[in-house]
Amino acid sequence: MVSRNWHEPADYAYTRDLDGAQWAWEYLRRNPRYRQEWAAFNEIWQLLEAAYGRPPNRDFCAWKADPRAWVRAADCPGSDCRVDQDKVLIECAMGARWGFYKFPPDPDDDDAVGAGRLVWREVQLDIPLVVSDDREWLGDDPARVALGFDLSLPLRDQIERAKRTLQVMQRQRQKSGLVRAASVRLQCESLTIMLRLLDAESDGADDMMLESIDMGWRSLLEQAHRLRDSEYCRLPARPP
Repeated sequence: MVSRNWHEPADYAYTRDLDGAQWAWEYLRRNPRYRQEWAAFNEIWQLLEAAYGRPPNRDFCAWKADPRAWVRAADCPGSDCRVDQDKVLIECAMGARWGFYKFPPDPDDDDAVGAGRLVWREVQLDIPLVVSDDREWLGDDPARVALGFDLSLPLRDQIERAKRTLQVMQRQRQKSGLVRAASVRLQCESLTIMLRLLDAESDGADDMMLESIDMGWRSLLEQAHRLRDSEYCRLPARPP
């Protein structure tokens, strides 16, 4: 696993300089499924290189003919790296599954993003359809708002007016303190605490040990699990 001394906050001082893309990697590299999949992938990769060589001496024609080197395109619709139209190279398929481009980084790589060994794919944010009297999504969160649109009328002007309205509301609520910008700088402390909790949990820490990191560890650990398991891909889009 990632080697950090979760007992020592100073061991996480490096997180002060991370951007959203680097934070995403910090969470993904702690994902047990990613680590397992990467180990299996790397084992196959080493066997392929032993059989067909490394660049610039790789026999790529023989490589791509080996069934271990690819998966069916139908099984990886999100990848844009194909061989012979109906096959996807395993390195591209793995990247598509986990939301990045380039060769799948070793989870023990401390700087996959900063060194340019990983580039995140763009994630489209969901736009929920809020129906009449639906409070489930809105709740009491001042960061969330719903606007009405008339689908019988042209949308362009409605969308432009909605944009201006939302910009005014955003400024007002941020100025009043009701809403905080989801920047990585403002959330650095909580993001770091959640990393420590993940590392402590993987180290077998009990409840008392987790509480020594933060009194609200239960809620924070739940958030950390979501970031590690799926929501990490949203971090690169957060402002500095």
